[in-house]
Parts: sequence; structure tokens; C-alpha cells
Amino acid sequence: MINILLEIWNKILTSNLFNFVLMLVFLGWIIKKCKIADMLENGRKSIEDKIISAKAEKENAIKALYEIQEQGVNVEKEVLDIIEKADKNAIIVGEKLIDDAEKQSETFTKSTQKAIDTNIEKLRLNLTNETAQIVLDKAKNHIEKLLKEDRNLHIKYINESIEALREVNI
Repeated sequence: MINILLEIWNKILTSNLFNFVLMLVFLGWIIKKCKIADMLENGRKSIEDKIISAKAEKENAIKALYEIQEQGVNVEKEVLDIIEKADKNAIIVGEKLIDDAEKQSETFTKSTQKAIDTNIEKLRLNLTNETAQIVLDKAKNHIEKLLKEDRNLHIKYINESIEALREVNI
């Protein structure tokens, strides 16, 4: 009977099913001993966390992209506003330059007219002085000629001058 049991035992040992079961038991023991299940669970959890983190980063990146696109639109609006303001400022500065040029032109015209008037007045005075000098010279020459011709006029003019001096009250 022992032979039979040994034979059965031998067949069991050589059977694939027994080897399979034995290997399962051995693997179960190794898994418990090495805590492979915990390592697999930690690895799975780590991968799951990385996937969640990647999804969150993707959502943040999409939000950032939308914000940048909105800022791009805002930048375009700001550029257009800046260009519009620059155009307005250019018009204002141009108008101011034209106004200043007109004022300077008026000032220049007035000062030129004053200079012309002053020069005309100087010329008129010079002509008047020259004319008066010529008249005085002619009158002097005429009087000297009359005095040379008639000596009695000397006494007459001297007497008239003395009479004129007597009438002056000092």
C-alpha cells in the first residue's frame, strides 16, 4: 500500500497540475514576503497621481493659452488705442505748430513793419533836417547878401533885437 501511495505520490509530483499549484503557492509566499502587491499598488497609485497631475497641468496650460490669447486681443486693442492716441497727439501738435508759426509770422510782420516805419521816420527826419539846413543856409546867405548891400539894415536888426529883449520878463 505504501507502494501505491508512493506511486500516487510520484504521479502527483510529476503531474503538471501539482507543479502548477506548487508554483502558485510558492509565488504567493514570495509575493507576501517581498510585498510585491504593495509595490504594485504604490506604482499604480503613482501612475494614477501622475495622470491626474498631467490632466491638471493640461487644464492649466489650456487656461493659460486662453488667457494669453485674450491678452493678445487686448494687446491688439492697446496697440490700436496707442496708434489712435498718437494720431490725435500728432494732429494736436501739428495744429499747435501751425498756430505758433502763424503767431511768429504775425510777430515778424509787426516787427518788420515797425522797423520799416522807424526807418521811414528817420529818413523823413533826415530829409527835414537837410531841407531845414538848406533853407537856413539860403536864408543866411540871403541875409548876408542883404547886409552887404545895405549897411543900415545892421542897425535896424540890432534895434529890433534889443526891443524884443526888453519885452522878455525874466
